[in-house]
Amino acid sequence: MQLRKIWDGGVRLFHWSQLLLIIGLWWTAEQELFGFHMLQAYVLASLVGARIIWGFIGSETARFRHFVPTLNRLLEYRRNPQPVAGHHPLSALMIIALIVAVVLQWGSGLMASDDLSAEGPLYSLVSSDFADFADGFHHWWFNTIIALAGIHALAAIWHQRQGDKVITAMFSGKKAINADAEINLKPGMYVLFLTAVLLFCCYLWQGENVMMMVKADAVTVGWITITQ
Repeated sequence: MQLRKIWDGGVRLFHWSQLLLIIGLWWTAEQELFGFHMLQAYVLASLVGARIIWGFIGSETARFRHFVPTLNRLLEYRRNPQPVAGHHPLSALMIIALIVAVVLQWGSGLMASDDLSAEGPLYSLVSSDFADFADGFHHWWFNTIIALAGIHALAAIWHQRQGDKVITAMFSGKKAINADAEINLKPGMYVLFLTAVLLFCCYLWQGENVMMMVKADAVTVGWITITQ
């Protein structure tokens, strides 16, 4: 076994930024700061989009074909769990589940409304019944994301305590693995670039409306004042 770098900076950026943004999205929704909520939602959507793209063109350990498990790989890992260069099969299933869950949450938010001052950009394009469904889904589905994230965190802590230093690796990028394993990493800055491009596209689409709501939220919390 040898300590080697297995995670590029882009994967680690996505992992920890997603965690912070989910916490921020929960807090802003609870405080009814929908401008900040939407801003964070578009940042998270851009990160997820960049991660999906990176799953096809990125570092070997970041690619879906590297870690999405087959049934045989799952069964083999259950029989003989060993540290791997990247996501182990059970963790891979959780990563896919979290990405899908966040995409569904974001998509439902585009059609949701608080019936007062905030509504998603696609709200007017769907029927009122479907908008009501999307709004309800957006509220209760977030509990699913929290549950998945909680299970993921507990599993990571368990593996860390068992000696498979997955949490340490997600901070440092390095992990003790087979010295002969071939790992092809690409610059993580590409993920940051992809995120910036997607976020700029979001800005062109909804930036003006979101920034108006962000300014209103900033007034609400007292960060800025409006003078006559």
